[in-house]
Amino acid sequence: MTAWVTLSCLHRVTSSSIKDYVYSSGLAFGRFYNSLDGSWRHSYSAHLNITSESEYVSFVSADGKAIFYKLSEGVYVGDSGNGSLVRLEAGWEYRSPANTVYQFDLAGRLTSVTEAGSIQYTLAYAGREVKVIALNGQVLTFTEDARHQPLSFSSEGVIINYKYDANLHLTEVERVQNGVTARRHYHYEDPRNTGLLTGITDERGVRFATWSYDEKGRAVSSQHSDGAGLTQVAYNTDGSSTVTNELGKTTIYHYQQIGGIKRVISVEGEPSANCPASNSTYTYDERGLMLTKTDAKGLVTTYTYDDRGLEVSRTEASGTPVARTITTEWDPARFLPVKTVDDQRITSYRYDDQGREISRQSVAR
Repeated sequence: MTAWVTLSCLHRVTSSSIKDYVYSSGLAFGRFYNSLDGSWRHSYSAHLNITSESEYVSFVSADGKAIFYKLSEGVYVGDSGNGSLVRLEAGWEYRSPANTVYQFDLAGRLTSVTEAGSIQYTLAYAGREVKVIALNGQVLTFTEDARHQPLSFSSEGVIINYKYDANLHLTEVERVQNGVTARRHYHYEDPRNTGLLTGITDERGVRFATWSYDEKGRAVSSQHSDGAGLTQVAYNTDGSSTVTNELGKTTIYHYQQIGGIKRVISVEGEPSANCPASNSTYTYDERGLMLTKTDAKGLVTTYTYDDRGLEVSRTEASGTPVARTITTEWDPARFLPVKTVDDQRITSYRYDDQGREISRQSVAR
């Protein structure tokens, strides 16, 4: 198993990404933990939450993050830059800003994922059993609960069982391969909130990850075995947070609520892992799109966007003799650039009907 464990200084949550099985082709079965709800969702758990009248729909990704849409004059409208949602005759289609297309049935269950115009895999359901059929014909079979948490997985002689406590929090992953059984345990030791992951013990009985939280359920520390990679977060009375990394260097992050999301507006001090650069400031529009970024040297980068929230111009070192502007024109129906222009060249792009790039031409200005 491969694991990544982080504490986010920006979102005040812990997250863990673990791959339980990986094919040689790259097809994988993994899990994502998010401390906001205490669930471990699997790699193929993206789904739609649909209200009874279909007026409100949310796209929930595999890591538990949700994007909300509201029906307005026959069109589903969400925040700019978050992708598009369309109601189809037989289901739904969500297209991400990275041009990954997710298709769902009428119940909001994921049925296929398409990247670069090619279907990567399809999904078939039989009760709680899910089959993922990859482009190369490989089949991945597992079962899930109502919260899209995995219950069991089997493939190529490997059997994995997932065990939960009475609160539906994952406590053990049992893996059987070639007659050998290995177990990994998950700990929830905070009595104030039993859904907060506080540690992971590996198959050797070694606890390799530990988290702690404050009384509000906010993550305040993250570390690996023997204190390696220790990161600590203190929440200040003015709404800022101070992050201290394993070297003792501190960084202060100041926030502002914009578009319903707390965003970083300035950073003071040394940078920390997974966090923005030091001594920088940021401004945003009402949609939460970044308008300016000022770095530690005082250089300003400015941004403008279209109605879809796509960047149409960016000026680096704005207001200085070395200012450099890059403009981008986009396909009107897809999140695909058709032309970029900078100080030295013009680059044009063409795509086929599936969104695959078929030509790129650059000419000097």
